[in-house]
Amino acid sequence: MQIAFNKIRNAQIDIDYSKDESNILGHLERINKDSVKLEANFSTKVMLTCNRCGKEFEKEISYPLNLLLTDGAYSDKDEIDIVEFFEGKIDFDYLLKSELSLIEGDYNYCDECKESDEDFEMEF
Repeated sequence: MQIAFNKIRNAQIDIDYSKDESNILGHLERINKDSVKLEANFSTKVMLTCNRCGKEFEKEISYPLNLLLTDGAYSDKDEIDIVEFFEGKIDFDYLLKSELSLIEGDYNYCDECKESDEDFEMEF
């Protein structure tokens, strides 16, 4: 799903976008002529690999997603959570893929390894 930046006026636009096991639920609000604020909740169910034992496990994740979305390059580097779009449209498929990549790139531990205090050593 894509929404053109010029279609977002001063009133909030409700967003409920789902694809596969992932969902963004919240709203968009115009900040200035080039920026839109996304205040939403991101939730997903994803298969991950434990960084400790190597087993695959399924995890349900939900967290607030607050981003500044810009139409073009953003010059104020004080903001941390910025996503720049360069074709005049907000691409929600890209936002979902980006959040899933962040989750998969993080250290992920299965329930067994998360609760274990024992030193982990494996010989190859």
